[in-house]
Amino acid sequence: MSDDLSEKLKTAAEALVGKDALTSSYGLDCFALVDKLLRTLGAQTAADGDVPVTREADYDWGDGIMLDSLGPGDIIQFRKHVIHIQTFTYANDEWFETDTRWISRPHHTAIVMEVHKDGSVTVVEQNIQPNPKKIVRSVIPRLEAGEVNKKVSNESKIKMTVTGDVRFYRAAAKEETGASFQQPGKSAPAGRSRMMANVAPFQGGAKRMPGPVGMEVLPWPVSNSSDTWRFLDDDARES
Repeated sequence: MSDDLSEKLKTAAEALVGKDALTSSYGLDCFALVDKLLRTLGAQTAADGDVPVTREADYDWGDGIMLDSLGPGDIIQFRKHVIHIQTFTYANDEWFETDTRWISRPHHTAIVMEVHKDGSVTVVEQNIQPNPKKIVRSVIPRLEAGEVNKKVSNESKIKMTVTGDVRFYRAAAKEETGASFQQPGKSAPAGRSRMMANVAPFQGGAKRMPGPVGMEVLPWPVSNSSDTWRFLDDDARES
């Protein structure tokens, strides 16, 4: 059932790419897109999770999964996620930094469309620069925190540094509820408890009210084509 929901969420999100960003009573933010699509599908939303939906919380969108289980239709919750990409060029027997860019998702939610073998992911999201008022398809070069150095050629290499927290969720169907033994009068999922998200390898949590806009700077935008990052594979050809 969960896999079926994931496929439906992916399809629904793809159908909205290029259209105006969705809003809620709180205004325009990344939350509205995921929340409204899950409600339309009859799935659990952040309001059904164990984390109260407040301005600074990291939303609990369903069943928590590990990074290596991430797939199309899954949901990513970001917290202070920053990617710093530096390009170095070799000349006159020295390496010189010739380009630098930052990609930031301070408090953000996105839906996965595709997971690439180089560690990048294609997502559908909104409230992201340079088009915060549109639902867009984007490529995030790397999710996992840490530093990666890749050789592009004998004269060029790239250093990618990732910081911040990320949690991953799989959409879950709403279930029949009954009285909770631990908390009389409060509903609890029938037959099982909701799985908490695993941190990869950092942390995450929830929010409310319009959220901050994700940004790409110095320079932006980064290409939305996953081919941009294919040279980051370990088998990059030397010239």
